[in-house]
Amino acid sequence: MKQIKFYCFITLLLFLTKSSFGQEEKDSIAILKSKLERTQKEFNLLQESTSPEEKIHLDFVGTGNLQASIADADEVQGSAGLGVIYERFFGLKKPLFRSYDIEAFINVASTVDTLKATLNDESQVTNQRLFGAYIINPISTKQSIYVNSNVYFNPDGKMLFNKIAKFISGVNLRLISSNALWQFDNNTNKNLGVLAFRYGVFHEFLPDDKIRDRDGKRKYSVFLGFNLTHRGIVGDLSSETNDDLRNSFLGTTDFEFSGIEPNFGFRLNNIIAEFTMPSLGGSRKSDIEGLTDTQFLFSIRFVGGFSLKFDADEAKKDDTSISEEGGL
Repeated sequence: MKQIKFYCFITLLLFLTKSSFGQEEKDSIAILKSKLERTQKEFNLLQESTSPEEKIHLDFVGTGNLQASIADADEVQGSAGLGVIYERFFGLKKPLFRSYDIEAFINVASTVDTLKATLNDESQVTNQRLFGAYIINPISTKQSIYVNSNVYFNPDGKMLFNKIAKFISGVNLRLISSNALWQFDNNTNKNLGVLAFRYGVFHEFLPDDKIRDRDGKRKYSVFLGFNLTHRGIVGDLSSETNDDLRNSFLGTTDFEFSGIEPNFGFRLNNIIAEFTMPSLGGSRKSDIEGLTDTQFLFSIRFVGGFSLKFDADEAKKDDTSISEEGGL
């Protein structure tokens, strides 16, 4: 902006005194005008790289048999899932926050995943890792919910919060839950649910003006995070009357496990690849294969679908109009 003002001043000065200049001076004026126009174009392009206006995006994603059922106008059969991805870009004028996004997926089915125990001659579970791995990562294509949310801070500004946002780019929250049936033998099985929750902060390595398109929608990312995390068993198997059975499956009567969970990942358009390293423990500090101590998890997920774009200013006007007319 200072460069533009400087060129404007020089151009005006030369214009006022051009009568005293010869052809050489007139050529200088033409060069300065050319530089001014080029600088103005570069400035406009920079401003257009991310829209200063508030934008809202909404995507719908179908999984499992849902897409085929919708295409055939038939009833949903077997397992099916539906996801929604909501993004809100606050524009360049918000002092504290840059954007907010949340992705949520729900899978439904008439049955749940069944995990069967392998017993030795002494009726001890020999495949404990199967049950521990399910607790640490309870993702299921049958009955489950997955919610992930990010809040991006505004790194531009003179406040202390803006300076911190250059290193702590935002906060992340994630919730995963699913139902399952754990079978000890042909006569003993119990239903349960597992709840996985984490919350923490992350650093975005890419510049803030490079991770979104011109409509403020996130497209690229390379991030590193640090989270506090929790895993919990709920449902029938978590009751005190099933302490002995839970101990048979896991080698402990604990049903809650907490710890830390660093993560690293990157995004390329609608694909997100992520590596997490949860380190968990229960109150009795029992060793459970596939769950306690440090475990490695890898995932790739798709975050694109049928997209809808909203104008935030128009939405606000509609809300105001409804309130005035309907008294809401």
